[in-house]
Amino acid sequence: MTKLHFVFGGRVKDPRGLEFDLSTIHMVGLYPNYASAYDAWRTHAQRTVDDAEMKYVVVHLHRLLEPEMDSETE
Repeated sequence: MTKLHFVFGGRVKDPRGLEFDLSTIHMVGLYPNYASAYDAWRTHAQRTVDDAEMKYVVVHLHRLLEPEMDSETE
């Protein structure tokens, strides 16, 4: 089964938080599994490693779409 993951990034107001400046959002893409999403995240995060206000994240869309299914497998 495909477990969708979404990778995106952008400028955050506080490097310790997740409050993004929506005008800077960079949508990297959707991925069918965590491994490929992680690879995309790592590639983009490493490009901006020296900029503390840039952050990239992996969102587990499958957990939002079917939360009961994910709890059965963990």
